Amino acid sequence: MTNSSVFSSNKLLVVGCLSVLPLAFPMTTLASEVAKVTTQVSQDHSNYPASFFKQYQPQNAFNMIERLPGFSFDRGDNARGFGGNAGNVLIDGVRPTSKSGGLVGALKRIPAEQVERIEIIRGGVGAGDAAGQSIVANVIKRKDITSGTWALKFRRAPYGDPKPNIEAAVNTNLGEWEAVADIDIGFGPGFRKAVINEYDADDKLVDSAYEERENLGRFSFTNGQLSRAFDAGKLTLNGRLGSDKWTNDQFRDIYDGRAYDGSAPDKQWFLDQLNRFQTAEFGVDWVQKFDDWKWHSLAIGKVEQRDNHSAASEKEDGSETYSSVYESDRYESEYIIRNTYGYSGSNKFKPEFGIEVARNYLDTDQTYTENGEAVELSNATIQVTENRAEIFASFVYSYSDKLTIDGGLTAEFSQIEVTGGNENKQDFDFMKPRLSANYKLNDDMNLVVTAEHSVGQLNFNDFAASNSAEDDRNTSGNSKLKPEQNTALSFSYDWNFSEKGSFKVKASHTWRDDELEEIILADGGSGLGNAGESKVWGVDVSLNIPTDGFLDNGLLEISYEHEDSEFHDKIIKRYRNTSGDVPHEVNVKFRQDLVEHKFAWGFRYWSEFEDTAFRVNEIARFEGNNRGLVFVETTYFDNYKIQLEVNSVNVAKYTRTREFYDGDRSGEYTGYEVSNRRREPEYKLSIWGTF
Repeated sequence: MTNSSVFSSNKLLVVGCLSVLPLAFPMTTLASEVAKVTTQVSQDHSNYPASFFKQYQPQNAFNMIERLPGFSFDRGDNARGFGGNAGNVLIDGVRPTSKSGGLVGALKRIPAEQVERIEIIRGGVGAGDAAGQSIVANVIKRKDITSGTWALKFRRAPYGDPKPNIEAAVNTNLGEWEAVADIDIGFGPGFRKAVINEYDADDKLVDSAYEERENLGRFSFTNGQLSRAFDAGKLTLNGRLGSDKWTNDQFRDIYDGRAYDGSAPDKQWFLDQLNRFQTAEFGVDWVQKFDDWKWHSLAIGKVEQRDNHSAASEKEDGSETYSSVYESDRYESEYIIRNTYGYSGSNKFKPEFGIEVARNYLDTDQTYTENGEAVELSNATIQVTENRAEIFASFVYSYSDKLTIDGGLTAEFSQIEVTGGNENKQDFDFMKPRLSANYKLNDDMNLVVTAEHSVGQLNFNDFAASNSAEDDRNTSGNSKLKPEQNTALSFSYDWNFSEKGSFKVKASHTWRDDELEEIILADGGSGLGNAGESKVWGVDVSLNIPTDGFLDNGLLEISYEHEDSEFHDKIIKRYRNTSGDVPHEVNVKFRQDLVEHKFAWGFRYWSEFEDTAFRVNEIARFEGNNRGLVFVETTYFDNYKIQLEVNSVNVAKYTRTREFYDGDRSGEYTGYEVSNRRREPEYKLSIWGTF
């Protein structure tokens, strides 16, 4: 895609949005207040008072984090253990301890009215709560107030009725306890069309199909938190309950040896899916200060239940010629206990020491039948248990006003045991060092160099078999999976060239051991396995450009990601990219706030992309076109914010190509399948309020 085509697409989106701008709104004095705050902020880049965000009419702390100039939000990684998942936002100087809801959920539970200010801390904040983050946002809350927010949203997928979504959050005080609660109930509709053509190795059409897929999610999640001060410490209790029911209705009209033309099909294929999910989590967090030292102890328990039902059938002349039924029942649990003891005083050197123990468990039971006869799946009924312990020491050292060094060493000892299927027991020990240097060139420029060895988190579901009725393929479970290990070196440069303008570039190179790819298993089946070594490198660039010289109080955000890799494929005995690489992707966001008119508008643009998955006997490529989203927003009605959003405004088009081989990818090429999918524009109307 050329640069001219990108800017051409953006120009069309801008013109389209400008056409719906209102001609006049009542004038207010908010613009002068914003200008005053902006002056204060530009003099002190580390402190953003709540008044700075008034122009955006935020409803919660997450909305405010999204509007922080030059700040890129990081919700945390999926590394092993609790400590390795830290994001780059703290709340009152402490990392949220709820695991299921995540950092986004914790921030959305804080109404904007309760935020006093947001601090930007550069060069490390301490060895524990946000270790490894060079730039951290700290949300400082106001105390002893009651505030709440609510939202009513309607989503409409093509050819469907609008579906509602209700959100509400409240912060209050119950005696000496600070209480936080929220609820999120609603529906998630989806719809797509597709034309699927299958060809043989000589490009001759084998068959064609017209497909429609309609899915609907029904969800309900609630979170609660109680916290209070005790002496020089603080006790926090967290709880979360939730459920999700997802249904999928899908059919295909199949045409044998001819292209789809809308006439009567030769065959029909149907798929009905029902997935149920339930979760519960409870956590206890205790922080106690001893002069310049802090003891932090937490315990988290989480359980999840997933039930899946998938029934596929094929009919010809009204008679059923094929049927399959897949049933899956999975129970998962995770328990973590973590204790740290760290220095929090004013010395330049701040160490922290700790220990973490965890237990993860999966119990899965699956059955699969074809035409009423049972088909054996490898590792269909198994139990997986992981017991893990970590001992670690970390530090932050402020060598000077310009240079900060942080790092640490973690020793991990774990055991993974699989029973009930292909039984196996593995013992692991990993050393995970980390060292990072943050150099402050001046008040606006930072350089960060990081070297780290980490261990990835296994998805326990990969130990068990799985089924995809849509692709007519079963995958074997692998009881010998090992965690993927990564040794990474990265370099980043941050420059805040104005109050809202910023530039950031990050280059990284990662050496992976025990790369996870689909392989041929010992029993002859195919499944995820440890396939060897690989190298991955990439560059991420982000640029925030204020548009005051063109459109007042506007901000254009551009990000670009490039990724490449090298992996020796033992099936084809040559090098290729790793599965899941997205070589190039561009993301553009724009928003203009017309403060005096109580109006905002904007758009978002996603570039073309390509994602390739290498399976044992096929190569699957997924590609998407240039896609756009536009929105208009008003706060004309006091205490309410209303937004209309249109996603896939230019019709999202996705192409999925599957290349097939006899036996495996070293065998004879047998043909390919092309699925051209369309997602028509989807509409969302949102109304926010406070109480």
